[in-house]
Amino acid sequence: MAQNVKTPLGEEEVLTPEKFNFRRGEIERRISENFDDLVCRRCGAKAVTETVAHPIWDGPFPMSGGGSCHYEGIPYCPNCDERPSSHGSPIAPKGSFHNP
Repeated sequence: MAQNVKTPLGEEEVLTPEKFNFRRGEIERRISENFDDLVCRRCGAKAVTETVAHPIWDGPFPMSGGGSCHYEGIPYCPNCDERPSSHGSPIAPKGSFHNP
């Protein structure tokens, strides 16, 4: 049950753990299609990594949680790709307010 929620950073899609894992698979597929040993296949530049923090919304109230985040490194080409935002989509585990 992914939903959009208005936050101080703007509208965010709240991800279930399953949706997050699906997105992670899509990112890994894109990496394997576009990079060889983290060298861009399009321009030959070395990829750089941006750390993205996904807040864990596991509390009983809207946008609440214990303050933990899931961090992941997203490689991108500095010449061909836009730098990813360091603010990732929130993850709402089963049993939380956003994923009852």
